Amino acid sequence: MALQLRDELTRALLARLSLFAATMDRDAVLAPEAVRQARELMSCVADPARDPQAVGAVAGLYRARSMLLTGEAAAEALAIAEALRGLAGPGGDEEAVDDRPDEPVEETWARLVELDRRAALLEQAAVNSHGDVELLAQAEAAARATVSAAPRALLPQRASALRRLGSILRLRYEAQGDPAQLDEAILVLREAEVAHGSGHPDRGALATTLGVALRLRYERTNALGDLEEAVRFGRVAVAAAEDDRRAAASGPNGAEVDPNWAGCLHNLGIALRLRHERLGEPADLQEAQRLGREAAAASVPGHPGFGMIRLGLGNATTGEERIAAYEQALAGLPSEDPARPRLLGSLADALTQICVQGGSPAVAARAGTLLDEALAAVPDAHADQAQLLYLRGRLLTARLLRTGTTLGGVPTRQLEEALQCHRAAAVHPAATPRVRLWSLTHWANLAMAAGDVHQAAHAYEDAVALLPVLTPRNLTDTDTEHTLTALSGLACDAAACHVAAGDPERALALLELGRGVLLGRGLQGRDDMSELARQDPHTAERLLALRTALDTPAPATADRLTDGATAADTRHVLAGQWYDLLTEIRTTRPGLRHFLQPPPVSDLLTQADAGPVVVVNVSRFRCDALLLTRGGLRVVPLPELTLDGVRQHVEAFLTALRGFTDPERDFLEDPDRQDVLDLVLRRLWDTVAGPVLDALGIDGVSAHPTPQRLWWVPTGPLTLLPLQAAGYHREIGRPVPRTVLDRAVSSYTPTVRALAHTRGRADHSRRRSQGGNGRTRLLPRRTAPSGFLVVSVPEVPGADSLERAAEEAALLARTVAGARVLGGTDATRSRVLEEIGHHGWLHFCGHGVTEPDSPSRSHLVVHDPADRRLTVADISRLDLPGAELAYLSACGTAGTGAALADEALHLASALQLAGYRHVVGTLWETDDAVALDLAEKTYAALGAPRPVAERSAQALHTAVRTVRDLYRDSPWFWAAHVHVGM
Repeated sequence: MALQLRDELTRALLARLSLFAATMDRDAVLAPEAVRQARELMSCVADPARDPQAVGAVAGLYRARSMLLTGEAAAEALAIAEALRGLAGPGGDEEAVDDRPDEPVEETWARLVELDRRAALLEQAAVNSHGDVELLAQAEAAARATVSAAPRALLPQRASALRRLGSILRLRYEAQGDPAQLDEAILVLREAEVAHGSGHPDRGALATTLGVALRLRYERTNALGDLEEAVRFGRVAVAAAEDDRRAAASGPNGAEVDPNWAGCLHNLGIALRLRHERLGEPADLQEAQRLGREAAAASVPGHPGFGMIRLGLGNATTGEERIAAYEQALAGLPSEDPARPRLLGSLADALTQICVQGGSPAVAARAGTLLDEALAAVPDAHADQAQLLYLRGRLLTARLLRTGTTLGGVPTRQLEEALQCHRAAAVHPAATPRVRLWSLTHWANLAMAAGDVHQAAHAYEDAVALLPVLTPRNLTDTDTEHTLTALSGLACDAAACHVAAGDPERALALLELGRGVLLGRGLQGRDDMSELARQDPHTAERLLALRTALDTPAPATADRLTDGATAADTRHVLAGQWYDLLTEIRTTRPGLRHFLQPPPVSDLLTQADAGPVVVVNVSRFRCDALLLTRGGLRVVPLPELTLDGVRQHVEAFLTALRGFTDPERDFLEDPDRQDVLDLVLRRLWDTVAGPVLDALGIDGVSAHPTPQRLWWVPTGPLTLLPLQAAGYHREIGRPVPRTVLDRAVSSYTPTVRALAHTRGRADHSRRRSQGGNGRTRLLPRRTAPSGFLVVSVPEVPGADSLERAAEEAALLARTVAGARVLGGTDATRSRVLEEIGHHGWLHFCGHGVTEPDSPSRSHLVVHDPADRRLTVADISRLDLPGAELAYLSACGTAGTGAALADEALHLASALQLAGYRHVVGTLWETDDAVALDLAEKTYAALGAPRPVAERSAQALHTAVRTVRDLYRDSPWFWAAHVHVGM
């Protein structure tokens, strides 16, 4: 009851302050009842520091009274307000900002009303003119003046001024596309939220404005936390509107249609539709459609949101209902309505879809007319212009495809017009990154279809260059993965175009930039920063602190920090500081112009000194192997390899593998599935491995003291197949074997940059162990770990028992000198993470789980009641200089899913990123008896009891060949194990 009374009294005082700020009604704050409510409220507050909103409301009341009273009464009221502000701490009524302390309160109020009126008029004029940039700039200046002039004593008036400023900044973002404006809008609106309090009469309007801003930021960045908050604020706004409707119904005029009601339903519906598109929950879509229909029924022509509400309904529905919503809106809107261009574009887009599916030429013609009208109504500088140009380019492309126009040779007029639309949208200064990307890829595809590979290469290069913008550091790994899923194949297509244009060096550079984005983010800040530390140790420490903060997982909830900001807002600020600091370093520090950027191709080519690196690019345009050799970069075309063919092989391969997980089957007596695997391995030889090894002159019979090393960098769906096992393994006695295993020792690396990073760290550790170069070290020295750790988790609740895992751990304890076993209930998540940091060698025997759609959540299963997952994200955050070998005797630890294949993000690559020079992993679930046998043979070849990590690739190769020779007809047993790293 006390809490309920406290909340009721807080709302009552805030309502009084709002009435006073809006009307200057002196009785609102001077009435004895106001003082009684304030005193009763304070009696409900046990700890002022823990209840800043209630104390702030009382302080605001006495601050307002001090402005109206005179003499000792005014001084006493001011003293009470100051004392209460001190008790409440930073969350309470903050210091007054009043540059005119002697100004009568009536004049302060009048000045604020005039400033706010001017800002409101300019804001409305800008809206009516479809986001006129100059008017928006004037409106922003007026709103900032209002905020500056509003004393914190007039808390509700200040909150209203902040809300208007946030609304205008959001409109500026929508017009100009500057994300900094949207970020500031959200921070300003959060401050307004704190000032308003939960009981403020305008809480619904503020929740609407803040919810829309958060939804817009989600649409730009894919940050799911913003969308979840948009839904929450949307519900707050709807609840407030329902309260207002009930109050109106009980008033003297009876029930009236609340103009805000339909708008609140509409905004919540949009957020729910977007959440359905992200998470796939049918209930969200059903609710979005229901809300859209209710909002449409509650709005009639003349309603301020009539057009936008029907736009939202159309976007949430399909087919005839979608088109009907757009048509109804356009029929009821005047020609000058600012919502009209977006409705025209959306209707044109719906008609374009009909055209693509075989609609009549008349449908396409009408879509073109609608887009012409929309483009004419939107200012050239507005972001909507870019969206409409993109839609027009899509329509023209659909027309080309429908009429069967030949795209090769001399471009037709329609083709050139479509290209021009996409070019114009791509370079529009206010285009969102998403519209820019769509336009660039359509431009590139059209150019490629027309045979203009140079134009296609140019457009694709610009598209790949957008990846850092689309995946900023402030995004969580999960949000970044969602973005990258939609960009699958982009870098490979860009590389294919550059190979076709005769520029393989640029093709390699784009593959390195566009693949392994999350791994590349992890590499930033782990590269050698000794030169920066030598020049400016303070800046180096700042950069490391920012990286650490950004690498720290964001909390799952949107808890408030200061001034209403959430952890997500803080990550936006930190990311901005990170990019600003990188720019400062690159532009002001001698010799650091390319600091923490991907290495140039000339540096990548040096990675072939220890053996060739083979980057196999798989694209719908063409497939090639880029061979990094000591002699330079070579291209080997792979005409027999196609993207569709690889996908078919992956589907057949994975289907066969799933059959081996059936405990009722005898793997040796399942020849059909083994035959499928063998067929895919033979096709991999014919289409990829054979041509590559022949081009490199690696035949397996030439005089070499040891088999030649080879590093594979597959791309696209090819990452799911075992290139290292490609070949005709059932053939015996051929003078030149047709298998990779019999010709070379294979390793993998997710990107060439990752291999360079691993080798660079190893060289750096080696130099340190030899005494360094005499320079003063300005960053903390990390001691290289030593010792051999065996983590054995054979049994965990809810998973099959691994009978051989304990046997494997015991084997290693006997055969490896100094091996320490951490097993059973001791192998908790925190303990394993701690012990990994103290050991240079790691052997894990247990369960591994691959999460195809979110590889950062792939994990090793440990024994921990709280959290049994040791995830890729957990491991990637480790920093283990000098770590030697991690051997993962678990299922699927080097595999990923098709949607994010080009990220090559899995447990093995995470350990490589953490610092291990060598990692042994598996591409699929294996037989535990064979896994035990392979482990025993591998460590014997490593030189146990004192194994040598540098022999890792050769040792695994020897062990796998031995098992292969026993089970040539059964590749499931021996083809899964791979070596990753040096």
